[in-house]
Amino acid sequence: MFYARSFNAEPAMQSAVAHVRAVTKIMDLTPQDVQLMYTVCAFETAWQRRLPPSVWCRFFDVASLSALEFAEDLEYYWNDGYGYELTHRIACPAIADMFAAIDTLKPRANATFYFTHSGTLLKMLAHLGVAKDERPLTHKDFETKRLWRTSEIDAFATNLAFVRYDCIEREPQILAMHQERVIRLPGCPQDDDLCPLSRLRANYVDSVEHCDFEALCQAAN
Repeated sequence: MFYARSFNAEPAMQSAVAHVRAVTKIMDLTPQDVQLMYTVCAFETAWQRRLPPSVWCRFFDVASLSALEFAEDLEYYWNDGYGYELTHRIACPAIADMFAAIDTLKPRANATFYFTHSGTLLKMLAHLGVAKDERPLTHKDFETKRLWRTSEIDAFATNLAFVRYDCIEREPQILAMHQERVIRLPGCPQDDDLCPLSRLRANYVDSVEHCDFEALCQAAN
């Protein structure tokens, strides 16, 4: 949370707060107040998507929305993403369950579904190496181009799917999809949408064979 709090003192966030204060004529609004207003704007707009945007959105311009989006990305990055290795390592049970469902000689169900919340899905994406920037995201990176954008990778109804194809002339292949779009995971062929099952498993073998969730939780204490 250090970097998320530090961004409150950056010019972009200071400008966003100043803008909202000027529009609302409430001069003692804090960055936390403005972030809460931004959240209400987003949720009400999503809930009432066939209606005009939430009235709370009227207090923001494009620049302030960009700053608030970055502040939210920064918070999720360090709470649920790549900020700390332990944070996304605890997604290993989900990875292990996925392989248990698709990498077995036993009769398999046609489909296995898991339902979870935003934080768990972001940890899963980070564990898989999706939307990983070249270096850790900090409060100084507002102007830089980034892959970690929660509005794109963690929108409402975000989903992640692994589809197994049993082939005649080659080993089983896996198609990975995020938001119903094909993704090519790190360590898999980058010129082919399909990844050999054995290669995918090798990429995440540590998650499958050395996933001690209780030990990870104790390490966090």
